[in-house]
Amino acid sequence: MRVVRLSGLVSAGLLLSLLTAQAQTQTQDPSAGDPRRNQAAKLAGLAGFVNLECPGLRSDPARLKQTVEALGVDAASLETGDLHLIATRYIAAYQKDVAANCRKAEATFGPQGSIIPGLIVPR
Repeated sequence: MRVVRLSGLVSAGLLLSLLTAQAQTQTQDPSAGDPRRNQAAKLAGLAGFVNLECPGLRSDPARLKQTVEALGVDAASLETGDLHLIATRYIAAYQKDVAANCRKAEATFGPQGSIIPGLIVPR
């Protein structure tokens, strides 16, 4: 009987460890559990990057808000807190290759974009 009980304790301990690890991951990156929130932060980071680094381009704030809210994310939540920090990390990632990422932003999100047309527009 002790073996069964010990096995149950080991299983419970393993489950508790997994749940704790998952909770820690979500604490470090709260959007990790919701891909829509992460996508919204990524789009906000892209818009910020374009506004900072792409001389002939800018983001369309109304189109960004519309797109983010279509994902079910309040656009205002991107201005502070965890989503703002995640968006800032995306800006830094895009800045690693400014020229290439400006071209990609225009191709995929510009007026004739293949993913979200009109998110990025000429200045």
